[in-house]
Amino acid sequence: MSGQVVNLRELLDDPASARFQRLLILLLCCFMCVEGYDMQVLGYAAPAMIKALHTSKSGLGVVFGGAMFGFMIGAFVIGNLGDTVGRKKAIIGGLVVFGLFTLGTSFATTIPELLIMRTLAGIGLGGAVPNAVALMAEYAPSKRRTFYVAVLYIGYTIGSATGGVIAARMIPVEGWPSVFILGGVMPLLVALLLLGTLPESVRFLALRGKRPEQALGLLRRIRPDLSFPAGTTIAAEEEVRPGIPAKHLFTEGRALISILLWVGAIGNMMTHHFMTSWLPTALNSGGLPLSTSIIATAVMQALGAFGSLFIGYAVDRVGVMALAGLLILGVPCVIGLGHLNGSEALLLGLVGGTGFFLIGGQTGLNAVAGTIYPTYMRSTGTGWTNAMGRLGAMFGPMLGGVILSLSLPLSTVFLLSAVPVLISACALFALAQVQKSRGQPRPRGGPTREMPRAQPRLLDSSPVP
Repeated sequence: MSGQVVNLRELLDDPASARFQRLLILLLCCFMCVEGYDMQVLGYAAPAMIKALHTSKSGLGVVFGGAMFGFMIGAFVIGNLGDTVGRKKAIIGGLVVFGLFTLGTSFATTIPELLIMRTLAGIGLGGAVPNAVALMAEYAPSKRRTFYVAVLYIGYTIGSATGGVIAARMIPVEGWPSVFILGGVMPLLVALLLLGTLPESVRFLALRGKRPEQALGLLRRIRPDLSFPAGTTIAAEEEVRPGIPAKHLFTEGRALISILLWVGAIGNMMTHHFMTSWLPTALNSGGLPLSTSIIATAVMQALGAFGSLFIGYAVDRVGVMALAGLLILGVPCVIGLGHLNGSEALLLGLVGGTGFFLIGGQTGLNAVAGTIYPTYMRSTGTGWTNAMGRLGAMFGPMLGGVILSLSLPLSTVFLLSAVPVLISACALFALAQVQKSRGQPRPRGGPTREMPRAQPRLLDSSPVP
C-alpha cells in the first residue's frame, strides 16, 4: 500500500506502541542512572578528598563549579548538535566523553588536575542529558509526555542514591579514587549497549527528511504488527524553521517563556546542587557521623524519585502551576535542616521532603523544557534550559564552599540556601500565568484513542494540535 501517509502522533499515542516506549524508557534509564551516579559521586567523595589532598572546602568548591561549567558548555554546544546530527549520536558521544574523563579523575592528585577532569567530564554530561530528554519526549504519548520524561529521572535518582551506598562502603576501604574508576567504566559499558539498541528519533528523521529507510525501520520496530511499505510518508504534524535553532527560543512569543524557565532552573539548581554537593559535609560539620551524613543524602536522592513521578503526573494534568507549588513546599524543608537538634528521625524526614520537592521539582522543570518546545528545536531548548540551570548548579556549590568556610551557624546556612528555591517558584508561577493569559490549554490526562490494528491511520485534515 505504497503512498500511504502515517500520522506519527496517533501512532505513538496508540497503546499498542507502549511496548517500544517501555523499552526506550529502560535504555534511557540506564543512561540516566550512570549520569546520576557521576553527578553525585564528587559530593560523596568530598570529605575524604579534602583530607587526602590536604585542601579546603572552598578549594574543592571550585572543582564542583568546574563540573557545572563543563555541563553548561556541553548543553550549549552538544545540545544544539542534537538538533542537527541526531539525538543518538549526541547521547553516545556524551557518554564516551564523560566516561573517559571520570576515569581520568581517579588519577588526579591536585586541585588543578581535578578541575580539568571534572570540567571535561561535565561537557559530555551536558551534551547527553538534553538529548535524552528530547528523545524520550519525542516518543512519548502526547498526553503523558511530562510523566514519561519524569520517569527517566528515576534512573538519575537511583544512580545518585546507589552512589551513596557504594561510596559509604568503598571509600573507607579502597579510597576515594575507587568511586571514580567505577564511575568511568559504567558509562563506557552503557555506550556500547546503546550503540546497538538505542533508536534515533523518528520525529527528527521525518522532519529533517533524513534516511527515510531508517525512519521506516523505526516504525516497524514501534509497531511490528503493521505494514509500512517503501514509499510510506511519515507526517509528524510539525514544521521546521530555517536557521540556527537557538534563535527560535526568542521568536513566536517564546522569549518570555524561555527566560522564566531559565530563572526557574537557575534558582532551583543553585539550591539543589548546593545540597547534593555539600550536604554530607555540612551535616558532618554539625556533629553527625560521616556515614550517617552520606546515607541521609542518599535518602534525599531516593525520595526525589517519588517526587519525580508525582510532579510528572501533576504537570500533565494541572500544568506548570503544580510545579511552582511543589517548589514552594520545599522551602520549609530546606530551612528546617538548620534546626535538627540531633534528631535523626527529623533529619530523615526533612532530607526526604527536600528530595521529594526539590529534586522532583527539578525533574518537572526538565520535563517542561523537554515538552514546551517543538521537535525541530527541542534538543536546543532543553539544552539551553539545562545550561542556564547549570549556572545555578555551578555557583551553588562554589558559594556553598565559601559559606561553609565562614563557619556560620547551620540555621543561617540552610536559610540562605532556601532563597533561590523561592525565586524559582515565583518564576514558574509567572510562567503559568503567561500560559494562562495566552489561552494555552491545561494538560489533561486520560486514555488515548485506539488505532485500527490492520493498517496505520492515514493522515486526516484535522488541525495540528
